[in-house]
Amino acid sequence: MPMLWVSNFKGGTPELVDTCYAILVLVLPFVNSRTWSYQELEIVEVVADQVAVALSHAAVLEESQLTREKLAEQNRALQQAKENAMMASQARNSFQKVMSHGLRRPMHSILGLISMIQDETISSEQKIVIDTIMKTSKAMY
Repeated sequence: MPMLWVSNFKGGTPELVDTCYAILVLVLPFVNSRTWSYQELEIVEVVADQVAVALSHAAVLEESQLTREKLAEQNRALQQAKENAMMASQARNSFQKVMSHGLRRPMHSILGLISMIQDETISSEQKIVIDTIMKTSKAMY
């Protein structure tokens, strides 16, 4: 025996669900042999449907709030990661700047010595080595 017939509220046909749900039970009083009219029962049915919709919306709202909280936490983590990456990038740039300035003077000296050696009479093998050193030094500078 099914516990509950469920509709997806998108115009679909209700389907049998084998899950436990909270069920609202309305017990109509049977006092003094009062007979409920068709219109009264129809109103009760409409109210029950509206309660079901409200409960469904409450569940969707709760799920939405949980998703929003998870998203906010992920955004905080991403923001922290971005800040860490920016700090690492700034540290790298500072290091490169210091190293660049620190290497500039010795590089000038090396380039000066190499240019002096180029003016000397040297063997072709030495000339190839000196030219390679000069090209590499200029590329690094």
